[in-house]
Amino acid sequence: MRGLLILNAYSKLQANLNKAKRLKDEFNFLGVNIDILTTLDLNLSFTNNRISSNLPLKNYDFGIYLDKDEIIASMLEQFFPLFNSSKALINCNDKIKTYLALVNHDIPLIKTIPSPLCYSKDLESNKTEDFFNYLESEFSYPFIVKCNYGSLGLQVYLVKNREELQKKYHELIHIPHFFQEYIESSKGTDYRLYTVNSKVVAYMKRTNTKDFRSNIALGGIGLYLKPNDEFIKVAEKVSSLLSLDYAGIDLLIDKNNHPILTEVNSNAFFNELEKISGENIAQMIAKYVINKVRK
Repeated sequence: MRGLLILNAYSKLQANLNKAKRLKDEFNFLGVNIDILTTLDLNLSFTNNRISSNLPLKNYDFGIYLDKDEIIASMLEQFFPLFNSSKALINCNDKIKTYLALVNHDIPLIKTIPSPLCYSKDLESNKTEDFFNYLESEFSYPFIVKCNYGSLGLQVYLVKNREELQKKYHELIHIPHFFQEYIESSKGTDYRLYTVNSKVVAYMKRTNTKDFRSNIALGGIGLYLKPNDEFIKVAEKVSSLLSLDYAGIDLLIDKNNHPILTEVNSNAFFNELEKISGENIAQMIAKYVINKVRK
């Protein structure tokens, strides 16, 4: 058996390289050869009514996709199965699409209002102030402004008044974004639960005393602390509904200690989580993939 691990060609994050190395080592330990390429190495094209590449992609039995490019993922699936699939990527990359896929399934979601698309050069509308009034009627300050696409907490903002709202709205006017209720009870705190085959295999509580975002990349720290069964059930249900082979599920904590889904990460880092939990997540992913491909 032979697999291909695909990385984003532009990412220089050491955590991404460490993740790839961990997976390659565990696959090799189980007798499966893994090659590592970036998205710029693939040379994919639409040629003669088919998807082609000058690489022997049909020689691979599967791909481990550590990127977020949905188009390349969909093209690669013409050659071999991907983990995670392009469908799963599409539902996770865009956070609004995540909520759309989960709505009506009894998943606790944060109150969220999408920002209407603006594709005009004219940034002003006689309806803009009405929209601001609507947001203020639905949310109390502060509340969250978040880009549909983003990672590591970098595209998440807290607005504290109308002036900050107007400024951020115009900064993001041509970028898909949305507005969310701020969960004060979970300030700088959440649970990261990692699932493989829709089962929680590791978890940690993340806390950040210097920022409202809990991300470790922004100064948060991870603590080995098991959430209650309700959190585990939500994470497993979300993973199953989104057909995720492996994922990082982020849950906030409401004032009554119940979970609220904030994000789903189809390409979550697990290096820190492995250290904190003592679980061999890379090996679990490798065993799951090998068994699924053989079947």
